[in-house]
Amino acid sequence: MPTNQDQKIFSIFMEEAEERLETLQTGLTELPAIMADSDRERVMAIYRAAHSIKGAAAMLMDKMPSLNSINKVSKRLEDCFKMVKDTPLKIDATTQTLYTKGFEVLKNLIDRAASPGGLSEEIGEKILQASLPVYDKLENHLKALMSGKASAATPAPATATPAVANAVNQVMTVLKPMLQGFKQAESPETRKQLAGLCARLTKVGVGVEPWQVLVKTAHGAIANPKNSFKVLANPIINELKQGAELLQTGKANTIAPSATLSTLAGAKAAAKSATPEITIPADPKEVVKVLLKTFNKQQLQAIAQLLIKHVKS
Repeated sequence: MPTNQDQKIFSIFMEEAEERLETLQTGLTELPAIMADSDRERVMAIYRAAHSIKGAAAMLMDKMPSLNSINKVSKRLEDCFKMVKDTPLKIDATTQTLYTKGFEVLKNLIDRAASPGGLSEEIGEKILQASLPVYDKLENHLKALMSGKASAATPAPATATPAVANAVNQVMTVLKPMLQGFKQAESPETRKQLAGLCARLTKVGVGVEPWQVLVKTAHGAIANPKNSFKVLANPIINELKQGAELLQTGKANTIAPSATLSTLAGAKAAAKSATPEITIPADPKEVVKVLLKTFNKQQLQAIAQLLIKHVKS
């Protein structure tokens, strides 16, 4: 159990992590210019920010295992910046989007760790596993850019959909009171009000499936009482605002909830769904067959880690 001294160290870690997040967020807003600049200092600053979070989390993991997910996610983000820190690179929209999604995962974990409820090992692991494809795609796309084969890794532009006139203004009339709601004290009534505001957004872009999916995902995340307002505010507001801009410019086919938002929305559904019963045979070889048929690769890796942990304990 963490001692008072551990808690003091954790508080220092959180303060420094917030500063590093600001460095990362500022850098991401200027990423195209930073990546193309022959002066690599600004890229190095972003790289060092991810590196610092990774190292600080590693120092506390023994007594605070929940920080394991922060350590691993910051390591993946660090690796993605390490690939380009010495090489000026002209990036594209895909790179910018994937870097931003990778950052949002890290911010989500740190925000959860700072919240009154804290970050549990279980939730941290779920968010980590859901985010791995983002970092894999980013690393592969960066390799393609650096080798001059970016066209092979960049998906063809989606067919444009009809623009929704005044979509941004319509959405902002809802997002402004929603942002104020996230700043209020958490209560079932406030959460209900926020969910109601989000539901109003289904009236914008009626029949546009990607937008409707985004809104429903956001609604599910808000309705889940396990998600604190602090954790919800950034991904909900930012993704709905960005989605509205795409909706208004006829690019609705590119709208999709991030891995972070999907995880926040999926936690509630997972809790409600019935757990399938699995009959475990006595023969270890038969057990392996059952597991391979029942679970995917990521789930099997998680099961293996849990078994090793319990066997050693």
